[in-house]
Amino acid sequence: MLTQNKKIAIVGGGMGGLTLARLLQLHGADVSVYERDLNRNIRVQGSTLDLHEGTGLEAMKRAGLLAEFYKYHRPTASKLRIVDKGLVVKFDDHDDHVSAAENRPEIDRAPLRDILLNSLEERTVIWDSQFVAMEKSGYCPLRISRMPMQIL
Repeated sequence: MLTQNKKIAIVGGGMGGLTLARLLQLHGADVSVYERDLNRNIRVQGSTLDLHEGTGLEAMKRAGLLAEFYKYHRPTASKLRIVDKGLVVKFDDHDDHVSAAENRPEIDRAPLRDILLNSLEERTVIWDSQFVAMEKSGYCPLRISRMPMQIL
């Protein structure tokens, strides 16, 4: 396998970086994720994400995290109701049996991030690291310079 005997660095501990780290670890890769946040609880993670069948949901399935995802997803978050200024309903999919929620269920970022972080091996995420530069050096073709983030 291409990842054997290699150290893999992922810059950024967002949803994509954490998912990639999980998938690589499942295949035995030695992975470190460099994240600029001070720690996992430093900030609010933002709005919901919808995961589509062929992409996000597929990644969660391959990562072995689909059941955990469904514990925290928001089944009605994709529902839509449109009314005019007189509050006359123009569109309403709350009663549809097949909804967008089934094809692209939504989840809040904080629980999704926790699911991904909890699935990684200990010390995978290197907190308080900001990507500064990349340069060639000896045996290892690339070296990542690490610098703690400054709080202003």
